[in-house]
Amino acid sequence: ASSDTFQTYIYEHNRAIVPTAAFFTVYRPASATKLIDAQSMTIGSDGLLTYSLNSGHNDIADENYKAIINYTHNSKTYCLTLFYDVVNSRLAKVVTDADIVVELPQLKDNGWKARGEADSGSTTTIVDAGLKRYEDDYFTGGLAYSVAKDEVREITDFVSSTGTITSTAFSSAVSAGEQYVLTRPYTREINRAFEKIEEKLKQMGRRAHLILDPYDLRELHIYYATAEVCKGLAIDNNTLWWHLWKEYEKAGDDAFLSMEFKYDASVDGYIAGGEKGFAVNTTRVARR
Repeated sequence: ASSDTFQTYIYEHNRAIVPTAAFFTVYRPASATKLIDAQSMTIGSDGLLTYSLNSGHNDIADENYKAIINYTHNSKTYCLTLFYDVVNSRLAKVVTDADIVVELPQLKDNGWKARGEADSGSTTTIVDAGLKRYEDDYFTGGLAYSVAKDEVREITDFVSSTGTITSTAFSSAVSAGEQYVLTRPYTREINRAFEKIEEKLKQMGRRAHLILDPYDLRELHIYYATAEVCKGLAIDNNTLWWHLWKEYEKAGDDAFLSMEFKYDASVDGYIAGGEKGFAVNTTRVARR
């Protein structure tokens, strides 16, 4: 067992709200036993609710721990129920922006960009109040281009509240009025593709965390992530990006049905016997 952090947003009218108070209760799976009883949650400025779980909260790997959040918003109290799993190991993501660009080179000069002029800066920062409309880490992992310097640097952090981009060092300090171009990474698309894979596995009676080798999913993940990027760039169904979206989505679906992976059906942390080369399109269901 290890410590971890439970975190979630609460949405109303298509936006995350910021509760004035939130209290966290957790029950063991299929039990009235409370692990946590109405403890106060930390509320971020953007509405992110967090609670630090200690090792005692995670000492039994099982599915469907029930979390109840009682929160106050606009002087009214509400209740949200969520379920989560405690697992022996998480399945890692092993796909990066570079993998997607290698798969589809046309994406090298495309993607989502933001242009502006710095209010201030340094050799490792660009500060612009106009960037405050983006959430924390929106650009983290992407690229920062200084027009005046004609230099590109990797973005290592973004803080929304101050509109501050942190990057690897430019050759000289970024000055007020200096023009820049930011390219956000494909993190969102990679995450959405991973969630899609998890959901498809769940529908077929599999649990993603029981796949012990993340590289078994790598090709599939690249196909779905590339499809997500193309979908975001598609304007209508007559564009190249729309056709590429459909092409890569089909490639992902085909790869999913033929995929084999090392699946820990016995939940013992080892692969042996029939667990080797376990195909997703078989009728076998994981034993818990």
